[in-house]
Amino acid sequence: MKARQAVNRVGKGKIFGTKRFLCMISLFFFAVFLTGCAETTVNVHRHLFKPDIPASVAGPYKGKQIDLYQVVNLDKNTHSWTYYNPAKTVAYKASVSLEYYVMDCFRDAFWSAGMGVLYQTPEANVPDMELIIDSWTDAEFKFSVLVKKNDVLSYKNQFVVTMPALENTDTAKLEKNAYIMMNKAVVAVLSDKKFLQALK
Repeated sequence: MKARQAVNRVGKGKIFGTKRFLCMISLFFFAVFLTGCAETTVNVHRHLFKPDIPASVAGPYKGKQIDLYQVVNLDKNTHSWTYYNPAKTVAYKASVSLEYYVMDCFRDAFWSAGMGVLYQTPEANVPDMELIIDSWTDAEFKFSVLVKKNDVLSYKNQFVVTMPALENTDTAKLEKNAYIMMNKAVVAVLSDKKFLQALK
């Protein structure tokens, strides 16, 4: 604070102000770059995702344990916190990195199904699940799921979740659609009987 006051006293306050202005402009353009110059930004929040797993799908998983070991994003068309529609005119910006967003949504969905969800537990008998994001737009979410037990791969499958195209730019509807897509992804995994077998 003293250094800043001294600069102002000798008449160089304009230099400080100019540097601050340029810094703010740089941050603005960096933010624009991160959202891919999208016309519409939709904020998605992990805590607003409310899983809706059919009882017929959730039933067999009650009491099962799983270790959500990690989520890896391999889609280079996304940014750390953001994925887009195919035309990149709509940006879906998560409140955390996409990896943590997906992990938290799956965790909450597994909890709602009555499962015990751990994170990088040292217990060898608990199956480890890894989810890989292969590609992600608001029209298609392609991801792979691997399950290991005692470091032995017991399950691997790729899932493709598709959504109908939305023409409007109503952010509330687009946000709701994003949560529906995530719910469909979880239901797709839990509906796979081979995934259930891998947790035994």
